[in-house]
Amino acid sequence: MARENTLTREFLRHFIPAVLLNAVLVLGILALGQYLLIRQAEDQELSAIHNEFHQLTAVYAQQVLGAASALAGNPGVVAAFATAPSASQRTQLGAESDSLYRALKAQYGHAIVVFIANQHVLYRANKPTFYGDHILPRPDISEVIKTGLPVADLGLLKIVGYSVNGVAPVLSNNGNAIGVAQVSLPIASLYGRILHDIPGSRIAILIHHGVTPSNKFQGKAVGDNVFSYVSSPDFQEYIAKHPNVLHANYTGIAMFKNGEFYHLFVIPLTGYDKKPLGLAVFGYNVTNTLRIAAITLGASLALSALVFLLIGLNLKHFVERRILAPVVELARRLRAISLGERLEQSVKQTETNEIGVLQTAAERLRKTLLNMLSHIKKPD
Repeated sequence: MARENTLTREFLRHFIPAVLLNAVLVLGILALGQYLLIRQAEDQELSAIHNEFHQLTAVYAQQVLGAASALAGNPGVVAAFATAPSASQRTQLGAESDSLYRALKAQYGHAIVVFIANQHVLYRANKPTFYGDHILPRPDISEVIKTGLPVADLGLLKIVGYSVNGVAPVLSNNGNAIGVAQVSLPIASLYGRILHDIPGSRIAILIHHGVTPSNKFQGKAVGDNVFSYVSSPDFQEYIAKHPNVLHANYTGIAMFKNGEFYHLFVIPLTGYDKKPLGLAVFGYNVTNTLRIAAITLGASLALSALVFLLIGLNLKHFVERRILAPVVELARRLRAISLGERLEQSVKQTETNEIGVLQTAAERLRKTLLNMLSHIKKPD
């Protein structure tokens, strides 16, 4: 009996680790597959936000550039630039630009239409009574005046903050640039479109603290940066408490205080001088994705564990019934035969494999011993 238990324990000692190792490997592969599927889904959503950002920026740039070029080429605008600053000049510029300003404002919620000459504002459609102020030198305006070619860019405006701008030259009759027409759409409308088009997304725009924005949109300072635009207070709070996200090309998973998970990534923004001006922090809500993935992964792991358990139990039963039991029974008969016991009882062949060959050999041995004993018992 001790040998039978030893054989069974020997089998189980090798069988159970082997099954567990295979189960761990398969479950690990399933977990890796689930993780890759989750990352693929997250990357697709982040790629959608990234593409939406660049596409909308390009669309806005084309629109403001086309609008600015149309204003700059308007004969009424050119005629107004040629006159000395006066009330009639402002009236003329307003008459030529107010309809465009109202259309852009109605479509995007806010817009800027401004005419600039000699670093001074001649007229602002969004603030018609605010004119004549001196603007700081801007590389984009200098480039337009120098080359006579319109440009579109991103920049920080002191009145409304970060904006997509189209700047076009106003040319005199002899072809010299005598000023510029600028049309701008603030980021609030651009990023508001992204939030609307991609539900579950979050956006925060931060600019370097060295550039002083107006108090109207400055918001909360975060290290060397200040918020120029943020889509939600909880997003602002998370960034304020985790300054490690504030570097270009950052990506990672963030958990907000309400228990929701967001996948964040950061895009650097450049100013008029093509130097880094700030950062755009984008986030996409992946709470449901992670929850579904966790449920799917848990169900997969549970199902896989159950399958392995059933396979293991069936295999254990098969080995015990078809291998261990016949071998143990054969060992008992051989032990009895070696002691001269139960010689009259035949050894039945129950298997057709190698164990069956051993059973046949044991039966032949039993018969041989019986013949030998019968000859020994016969009198001479």
